[in-house]
Amino acid sequence: MIFSNIPEVAADEVVAFEAGDHAAEPIVVKGGSGVIRSVKVVLGAGARLRLPVFVLGRGKLALTVDLAGAGAELHLYGLFIAAGMDADINVRVNHLASDTLSRQLVKGIATEAGEAGARNVDAEQGRGEFTGMIFVAKGVQRVDAQQYSRNIQLTPGARIVTRPQLEIYADDVKCSHGATVGGLDEEAIFYMRQRGVDEATARRMQLEGFVADIVSRCPTDDSRVEIAVRIDKLLTQ
Repeated sequence: MIFSNIPEVAADEVVAFEAGDHAAEPIVVKGGSGVIRSVKVVLGAGARLRLPVFVLGRGKLALTVDLAGAGAELHLYGLFIAAGMDADINVRVNHLASDTLSRQLVKGIATEAGEAGARNVDAEQGRGEFTGMIFVAKGVQRVDAQQYSRNIQLTPGARIVTRPQLEIYADDVKCSHGATVGGLDEEAIFYMRQRGVDEATARRMQLEGFVADIVSRCPTDDSRVEIAVRIDKLLTQ
């Protein structure tokens, strides 16, 4: 069955992984000049990859992952921050072999330029976008694939578009996808304020919790600190 279609994009960078467990360094697009980065990852038989990806500011990541061998697994964790600018993540996961598994969790935050959660009438609009495809080739069986997109729009002028999609040419598969776009939890903010936490701190704590499970997937302390500093700078500029 075919639900939609995202064409494959020619990659500027190609990385291959063989059998075994791999915790990759994050793929990062640092915005500012509309950078577009195109990456292809190929997983051979028995390769199990944990991969964090980030678009932090104006830019786009086009990522293709081929699960090319039996037993290949992908665990993808993504985050984009669109603070007064456009930030896009485009992911295509191709299940090209039987007995393969993929898990995707991509989160996004969009806000107008300025303090996170604050309304600035002179701010530039922030627009974030996630487009994701799970592709299962003909004759490929016993595929297990999930893709989820979770997003927060912090200000009225910000916008997030999310397009999770499936393209399936096999029968013995378990594939699911879902997407949500909302705001901060105002009840939780009220609860924290009742206990002496000021509003700005309460909002910041929620945002830190929202991004933490993506940032924590970076394999080293240095990469986690670098990403966290960049996120903080974007949300307070």
